[in-house]
Order: sequence, then structure tokens, then C-alpha cells
Amino acid sequence: MGERKGSGSAQWLRTLRRNLAEIPADHWRFSGVEFLYWFAWAASGYLTVFLQSRGMSASEVGLIGALNSAVGIVAAPFWGMVSDRLRSVRKVLLLVIALSGLTWSLTPLTADVPVFGLSLGLIVIPFGSFFRVPTGSLVDSWVVQNANRQRFNYGSIRLWGSIGYAVMNMSLSAMMPWLGVENTFYIFGVSVLPLLGLCYWIKDDAVKLKTLSLRQMQVGRLFREYYFVFYLLFSVMLNMPVNTIFTFLPYLMEETQVSTDLFGVIMGYKALLEIPVLLLMARLRRRYSLPKLMLAAAGLYVVECLCYSFINGLWPLLAVQTLHGLAGGMFIGCSSNYVYSLAPDHLKATAQTLAGSVSSLADIIGNLLGGYLLDAMGVRSFYTVCGGLILGAALFFLASFALGARLSGRPSPLHAKGPAA
Repeated sequence: MGERKGSGSAQWLRTLRRNLAEIPADHWRFSGVEFLYWFAWAASGYLTVFLQSRGMSASEVGLIGALNSAVGIVAAPFWGMVSDRLRSVRKVLLLVIALSGLTWSLTPLTADVPVFGLSLGLIVIPFGSFFRVPTGSLVDSWVVQNANRQRFNYGSIRLWGSIGYAVMNMSLSAMMPWLGVENTFYIFGVSVLPLLGLCYWIKDDAVKLKTLSLRQMQVGRLFREYYFVFYLLFSVMLNMPVNTIFTFLPYLMEETQVSTDLFGVIMGYKALLEIPVLLLMARLRRRYSLPKLMLAAAGLYVVECLCYSFINGLWPLLAVQTLHGLAGGMFIGCSSNYVYSLAPDHLKATAQTLAGSVSSLADIIGNLLGGYLLDAMGVRSFYTVCGGLILGAALFFLASFALGARLSGRPSPLHAKGPAA
């Protein structure tokens, strides 16, 4: 029996090694990009906690978030168009990641430096957003393009981002009692260095392509794609409340009697819950269309927001965050691929960053209105309103497919099951 068990274990290990060896090198490289990107970016998620620790109200934090998003509206399509014109997302990504690390690290150093009666840090934060905000869209564009070109399962690559995000958040949460929230800014600056090294090392197929002029790019084609335009409108309506769920989470934690020192634990837990959905994404895409999966994610967000009216303590909060993690994994696995499927080949980076810019517009509205609403009505009622807004966004998205089919004369993608990539 012992020999049989041992031989079975050896066979299992040989099978595992063979399966791992069959995974293409580029699959591992882009998985590493996702891991390192989200590992670093988790350290940039403490801005609200930092500002809150300096005595700022929810409305003041919301104003700063809105300024960051306003910069992002311009920055995201700008860097996307530069990428498409150069035919290289990688080159632009190297630049903006490096400058993001530098400017973010300067934030606590400049927080107490007065300039014209303002904190220099409050100027550095939105300035750095010109480089930091577009990075997520550029990473999505680069990885999704390569995943579709090489027939990789995007979900199996993107899940490494969730792992990296969870690892960094859990680590920061464990160290926060003695680390200090201001040191997360320096950790971010150091963490982007290995990401820069990997991005530089990966070969860029685009260098062989001829640079396009702005006239040749024909950016206006994107706005004649009705389903893409409707998706952008849906993205604004959805992300306006969804993004504020994250922005004002520290205030919800205080209301539900959970220490903000556990902010990283909650963020890490949410990220871990994205992983099983991303693992199942290939199978889900064979059975359901991308729009249907995004509508299902919106439904989970609605239930999440409504549940916040009834909870107290860490464990109920984690239970509700389970819904956020599952919804987030589903939306991550669908949204970038949906934008990719709708955009012309030479405008895919522009389309991804334009979608990111629209998310920044939603941030502006959400942060400005959300901060004042939260101060006026309390955090629990605020999240109930968010649930209603998400439901309205989902109903609009569902109705848009009938209108899109009538305007374009093409079949609706609502029922189109996609490939597993």
C-alpha cells in the first residue's frame, strides 16, 4: 500500500511538472506583470486612510478624489492615444509607472510643506494622478491584446493580479500598527521597481510596426460604435457608486465598529475572492455572454450595498465583502475583454484608456456627491442609495442592447457567447 501511494504521488508530481512545462513562457511573463502591478498598487490604496488620519472629513476626501479623477479623464485617453500612435503600450507603460512611483513617494514628504496657503502634498497627489491613473488601463490593454493574440485564458493571467493585491494588503495590514500609513507611499515607490524590470525585459512585438499619425488613427470610429458608447455610459453609471464603495470604506468600518488597521485585511480578502471567479472565467464565457456576466456582477453589487444597512463587526463585514470580491472578479474578467472585442485593431489601447477615463469621470461625480451625501445622511443610508444607483445602471445596460441593434443593424452582443480567451 505504501509503495502504491508513493508511486501515485510521484505520478501526480510528474503530471504537474509536465502541465506546468506546457504553459507558454509569455503566459508566465504576463502573469508576473499582473502580480507585480497589483502587488505594488495595493500599497497606493491607503490615500483615504492617510487623509482621514490628518483629520479630513468625508467631503474633503471626496474633493481630493474628484481632483484625481479629473486629471485622469485627460490623462487616460492621452496616454492611450500615444500608445496606439507608437504601436507600443509597453513603452508608454514603462514611463508612466516610473513617474507614478516617484510622485506617489513624494506625497508624505510634501504633506506639511505650505505653498500659497495649501499643502504641497495636495498638489502633488493630483499631479501624480496624470501618470498613475492610466496605468491600470494600459496594463489591461497590453495583457488583453497579448492574451487574445496568443489565445491565452485572460482569467488565468489576471488572477495573479488578485493574488499580488491580496498578499500586499495582508502584509501591510499586519505591519500597520508599527509601520505607519505614511510609509505605504514609500513602499509603493520601491515595489514598482521589479515591475519596471519585468516590463522592460518582455519583448515588444509592436516595435516593428509603423507609427500612425492622428489622422490615420481615426479615433472618431470609436464613437460610431453604438455598443461601445452604450458601454461607456453604463460604466459611468455603474462606477459612480461602485468606486465610492472603496473610497469611503474606512468610514463604513468606523460605523460598523471595525478598526481601520484592518483595512488591508478586508482589501486582501476581497481580492482573494476574485480568484475563483477568474479561474472559472473561461468556462463561464463558453456558457454566457460578457454582457450577461457583467449584469450578474452588478446584481451582486446591489445586494452588497443593501446588506451594509444591517451589519456590525468584522465578520459580517467580511461576509458582505465576499459579494464584492465575486462581483469584482466577474467584472475584471469581462470588462476589458468586452472593450477589446468592440474596438478596431488599431484603437484598442485608446479604447481601453477611454474606458478608464470614463471611470475617472464617474469617480469625480461619485466622490464629490458621495462625500457630501455621506456627511449629510450617514454611511449606511449612503450605501443604500449606492445600491439603487447600481440597479438603475444595470437596467440601462440591459435596455441598451435593443436600442443598439436598432441603430447599428447588427446583432446584439447580449446573447453572443465568446471564446474562452
